Amino acid sequence: MVKNENFRRGTIELAVLAVLHRKDMYGYEIVKSIAELSDGNYTTPIGTLYPVLYRFTESGFVSDRDEIVNKRLRKYYHLEDAGKQYFQEMLTEYRKIVTGIDLIVNDDFAP
Repeated sequence: MVKNENFRRGTIELAVLAVLHRKDMYGYEIVKSIAELSDGNYTTPIGTLYPVLYRFTESGFVSDRDEIVNKRLRKYYHLEDAGKQYFQEMLTEYRKIVTGIDLIVNDDFAP
């Protein structure tokens, strides 16, 4: 049985940046958007999300702000220009890797 964790580890940053590129979001909204946009094929545990957001905040890729919504405090995350640039770099590298792997496995191992 294939362990999806190995595949996910390298892509969670890209997924988080992609959804934040669309709009500012709070944690649960990020998790929900990733699941919805992937038709449920890619999910992110909330416990995995926050370390990524903390690293991005420390790196200056993402900023955060507190907002009260329905009497509850929510922390919204915003993709900064440095984060947009990092996202584009990651996306370019990701596409190269996917293309390369497809070339390696597509013809010989098609079902």
